[in-house]
Amino acid sequence: MRPSALSPVPVPRQDWPSRKPPELGSWTPTMSVTVVLPAKDCQDELDRTLAALSEQSYPDQLLDVVVVDDNSSEPLRLQAAHPANTRILRLDDGGGHGSGRARHAGAQAAEGDIIVFLDADIMATRTHVEAHARWHHTVADAVVLGWKKFVDVDGIGPADVRTATRDDSFDQLLAGRKITRHVWVEDFIDEADQLTKFADDTFIAVVGASVSTTRELYAESGGFATFGLRGIVDTEFGYRIFTAGGVIVPEPAAQSYHQGRKRNLSVRGDDIKRERSGLAANHLPISLFRPSNVGRMWAVPSVHAVVDAHEASPEQVQLSVDNILASGWTDLVVTISPSADLPKWLRDYFAADARVRLAEQPVTTGFPSPLSFIVPAGVAVESNTLQAMVDAVEQHAVGVVRATVPGEAGPTVELWATRALHRARRHDEGGLDAAARRLFGEHWLDGGEVGVRRAVVDVTKQGMLVDAGRQ
Repeated sequence: MRPSALSPVPVPRQDWPSRKPPELGSWTPTMSVTVVLPAKDCQDELDRTLAALSEQSYPDQLLDVVVVDDNSSEPLRLQAAHPANTRILRLDDGGGHGSGRARHAGAQAAEGDIIVFLDADIMATRTHVEAHARWHHTVADAVVLGWKKFVDVDGIGPADVRTATRDDSFDQLLAGRKITRHVWVEDFIDEADQLTKFADDTFIAVVGASVSTTRELYAESGGFATFGLRGIVDTEFGYRIFTAGGVIVPEPAAQSYHQGRKRNLSVRGDDIKRERSGLAANHLPISLFRPSNVGRMWAVPSVHAVVDAHEASPEQVQLSVDNILASGWTDLVVTISPSADLPKWLRDYFAADARVRLAEQPVTTGFPSPLSFIVPAGVAVESNTLQAMVDAVEQHAVGVVRATVPGEAGPTVELWATRALHRARRHDEGGLDAAARRLFGEHWLDGGEVGVRRAVVDVTKQGMLVDAGRQ
């Protein structure tokens, strides 16, 4: 590899094709990589996986491997060829098991700038890690998806895999064996124009068998969740890292082979879909997994409203929150931020409403909800305001819609695609507004036309607060 000056650059929306990564073998990496392998009771598969990783084109001094032994009945060992800097992290039996817990433990132990998650039954071709890493040197916020095929490996040992990796000769090693594509993922990517559309379901393509991100973006997303063996871990992680502003990049050059052709979803797909449907509805707030806006409360609401209580009276805070809760859009929660100085009477007022949350310190995002609704305290919205702003985000395919407050030059009401908010904040040279326009685009609405106004504080004879301006 020859030296080349590379610096990851933010790209708009899902426009990863606007950046061209270096040709494999033609550049000099500078970022370190940790490969995380979640593993349980799979010594033979692990031996072949590590043998392939021992012959990667990525520089040895920039590569390490963490094998996360998810409480195997017999502890896993490093007994065949493996990268020089490989270690095993064994988890105890507490907290259940599953790839989510194991991957997250490995990520927390990782020291690399980039984390590549591979399953322990994946044989990576020689340039697999390099193909992942070149995008992280090129596109900021990249979440890179590797490619895999399924094949039986009976009679193939670690030494065979090591030779095939080193010599780029997997075709010869696997000659005569039936090789199957990962059909549904490849079809989804093709139908989504290689994941370049402005769409809320892009994350569905994320499969944990081969996916990479920077350590910083992983931390911002919250990482893999622990759902046990419930068939949602990969998709839920993909949802959150996409919502944190990740750019999902499909990379067919990161080729690999899954050891074995049978997969749970192909064998008992209907049962798995039913078993995971409850978790999916609660944690994946798009219409594919959840009935839209039907008066329910979910673990992750589709809209998270933040009432900015800076320099506002408690009375203004109450009226703004009450107006949001009266919205025709019911799939939401409201956070009052900051709430440290709120009087007891106001805390008592909202105490029984599970949709109202108090944040002692300032909150500036609705993550992990896909939409963040920012409302200055003292501003009222009518029942149809939020729906109008959601429609505008979708119709104009922008990252933020702003509605003016009639008669005021102060802060506007804003509805952000949360992924746009997070990415814009990471690249806010010239200010957040400029970054939002550059990376996702914005659209303005006349607040008077969509029901935005200043709340009018009034007090009843019993001392109850009401908004005298509400229709």
